[in-house]
Amino acid sequence: MRQWILLLLLLIVAAPAGAQQLNIDFPGLADKAVETVDITLDGDLLQMAAKFLNPRDPDQRTAHDIVSKLQGIYVRSYEFEKDGEYDQSIVARVRSQLGPTWKRIVMVKARNRENTEIYIDTRGSDGKTVRGLVIISAEPRELTFVNLVGPVDVEKITALEGEFGIPRFSKKERHHDE
Repeated sequence: MRQWILLLLLLIVAAPAGAQQLNIDFPGLADKAVETVDITLDGDLLQMAAKFLNPRDPDQRTAHDIVSKLQGIYVRSYEFEKDGEYDQSIVARVRSQLGPTWKRIVMVKARNRENTEIYIDTRGSDGKTVRGLVIISAEPRELTFVNLVGPVDVEKITALEGEFGIPRFSKKERHHDE
């Protein structure tokens, strides 16, 4: 779960007025969870957070470039004591908010019922500009939604793989012990 929070803080660039913030708040879900993470960061808070990253430090430069342009980050994460304590239809409700400009770019399904999906919003005149990112991570005891609103620089995101706790998605770079 913490890697998703860190991923969230590092992945977004500026959001236009038309960017889509999803409804990822589900009444009563937090009451069932043993641990809840609720992050709502608007542009002003993100600008303040960017001040804590040093653009001259090579390890922080990319993160600073991304965070300094953010408009908003929304994360909801719930951890449960037992398998199946949340309603699976919640994932479908989040997916149903994604319109025709949203494309799934990553889908990982594991036998242990850990499923992760990443969607990007390619709205824009060229159909290539990424305007938002949604991560859905559904595990038997944990449910996490990340909504990044705004243009996302995919090249910068891939440059952060394996750094700052961000998981690697590229098979060629995975090691057997990861």
